[in-house]
Amino acid sequence: MNTKLAVAPALLLADDNPTMLITLAEMLQVGYRIVAALPNGASVLNSVTMLSPDIVILDISLGDMTGFEVARRLKREGCRAKIIFLTVHEDADFVNAAFDIGASGYVFKSRVTEDLTKAIDIVCSGGQFASNAPQQLYKSADHNRDHP
Repeated sequence: MNTKLAVAPALLLADDNPTMLITLAEMLQVGYRIVAALPNGASVLNSVTMLSPDIVILDISLGDMTGFEVARRLKREGCRAKIIFLTVHEDADFVNAAFDIGASGYVFKSRVTEDLTKAIDIVCSGGQFASNAPQQLYKSADHNRDHP
């Protein structure tokens, strides 16, 4: 029996790097519906209600605001979309902050080809996903007091 959803989940992509947006859209369009590929946080906040994505994939660095701020505002506004962060930030403080905000997934850009579709499928099934990180990232983050 096929456990995949009958309809491909709708994804809203947000990254301030245009090349990354194109790469993500090309990579994901095969198995998912891309409803938008947006360059900043304001465009996400202005579009999410109208587009009704199942999942919002956010970079943490969006230029005009952080992905964390976008996620907080989406949650405050009652957005039902699941949130997956896709970012270069592999520090445990960032991972923990993302899940504290209510994210369902956290994928390192260094592992995008290995982890993103896996994360989407797990999140669509109601689970949570985080990219594997070197063990030292989770031991102690006290060496870095620059919290997100």
